[in-house]
Amino acid sequence: MLKSIVGNIVSPNPTVRKLTFANYINTFGNGMFHTVGIIYFSFVVGLGAQKVALAFTIGAAVSLAVSVPAGHLADRWSPKYVGIISFLLQGIALGAQIFTKTWSVFVLLLMFEYFVERFGQNARMSYVARIGEGQERVEARAYMRAVTNLGIGSGTLIAGIALAINTPTAYKTLIALDALTFILAALAYTRVPNFESRLEKNEKFDWSVLKDHRYLIATAINGGFNLHFLVQNVAIPVWVVKETNAPRWILSVIMLMNTAAIVLFQVRTSKKSTDIRVAIKLFQQASFFVAIASLIYATSHGVNALLSSLIMILGMAVHVAGELYGSNAAWMIAMDLADERRQGVYQGIWSMGFGLTDMIGPTILVALVIGIGQLGWVILAIWFLLMGTLMRLHLKNSI
Repeated sequence: MLKSIVGNIVSPNPTVRKLTFANYINTFGNGMFHTVGIIYFSFVVGLGAQKVALAFTIGAAVSLAVSVPAGHLADRWSPKYVGIISFLLQGIALGAQIFTKTWSVFVLLLMFEYFVERFGQNARMSYVARIGEGQERVEARAYMRAVTNLGIGSGTLIAGIALAINTPTAYKTLIALDALTFILAALAYTRVPNFESRLEKNEKFDWSVLKDHRYLIATAINGGFNLHFLVQNVAIPVWVVKETNAPRWILSVIMLMNTAAIVLFQVRTSKKSTDIRVAIKLFQQASFFVAIASLIYATSHGVNALLSSLIMILGMAVHVAGELYGSNAAWMIAMDLADERRQGVYQGIWSMGFGLTDMIGPTILVALVIGIGQLGWVILAIWFLLMGTLMRLHLKNSI
């Protein structure tokens, strides 16, 4: 049993092992910060929740704006060294935030952190795209994601200590530890092999990348499908609290279910995504699972606490199946449709689909599931089915 679990997070490929180890250190720190960051800056520093939320939105917008240039740098230089420098600069930016007392300084530091974070993320995606071909690199992404969930989950547990102590010193210590994890991740990243640029020495950015309509449309469709991630993080918590009789602690149960499923099954299910034709079919199947889950969530309204809780658990079990298949399929599509010489730019474009969804998705979801209730879940189910169908129709004749 233990050997099987380890096999889902420790790759037999030494390069992937080193990459995922650095990723675990980074996401462990992220798990700590995401749990306490907004609380510390809103209430301990006293910047206010609305202004802190605005600062994070501005940071996300900056990250979105530099996605393509960040990808080009990874192509033009080395994804390894871009990743190392990004980690180091993020650690410095986060460490400086401990001493922040004004919103203007906080937002500037956050903008810089998000700026360099985007360069690092694109570099890592570009690096993975250079590890083998087809299913091999999908499996590498699967290991990355399994370890990401493990890192965030374990970091969140440690953050609970600071929340329990609830003193400024406890929060500052935790943020300082997160800053340190960036430095440690950079050191771990020095151990991965280097991939030289595939571009010519003086080759400039090729704007034709932005005219690859097949890739851009696939990116937009995937961005629409990725709304299901925000269903987990935004719609479900609000729905459970406002529209069901389920106890609030059921949210912890279903989120733990999701994390455990990703850690245990992401790598296993990645083996199904053997080529892009299979991936397109898996993407449509994933949309079906998520659509069914949306309809299940809708039925948790107006029933007793026990039944409502069981319905939410069932919904998440179906939802996570769609998440597993959808992620593996999307990675194959994102990497196989891209120009191999410009994987960094293409993965930067792909990440913009996530970024746009993250920016506008929460408002849409709250309007649907709280504004119009159960009908909102039905609309979401139709939306997810539509995304799966559109992806298949879009790509079936061009592969």
